[in-house]
Amino acid sequence: MKKYLLDTNIISELGKPLPNPNIVNFVRALDSAWLSIITVHELKYGLNLLPKGARRTQLTQSIEHFIEQYAAFILPLNNAEASTAANLRAKARKAGKPCHLADSLIAGTAKAHGLTVVTRNDKDFIPFEIEIINPW
Repeated sequence: MKKYLLDTNIISELGKPLPNPNIVNFVRALDSAWLSIITVHELKYGLNLLPKGARRTQLTQSIEHFIEQYAAFILPLNNAEASTAANLRAKARKAGKPCHLADSLIAGTAKAHGLTVVTRNDKDFIPFEIEIINPW
């Protein structure tokens, strides 16, 4: 049975008023899925970029509730994840494919835990030579 690590764009899609039905159906069909602590960072970073107002307040409450409910499925960044990410990122850069730190940390977390990354941005993860699924 495959195990999955959901990228930030999956969580963002699920938070939309009318999320893509392919994503909703894909996530519903999973027995379990994991998140990287990096995804938590990216979600909160995005919230902090929004202007203060009703939309930001509503999204903040939704994301905080989501994080609280799924805390047991959020993987931290420890030595194994960081070391794996460093190796993947260095290999990609040496191959002429520089990549973002956040993506390499998510990829390192996936590889360290034997997970498949679920993302819309599959091109961002191709340099890491890990399993990827794009349910869009």
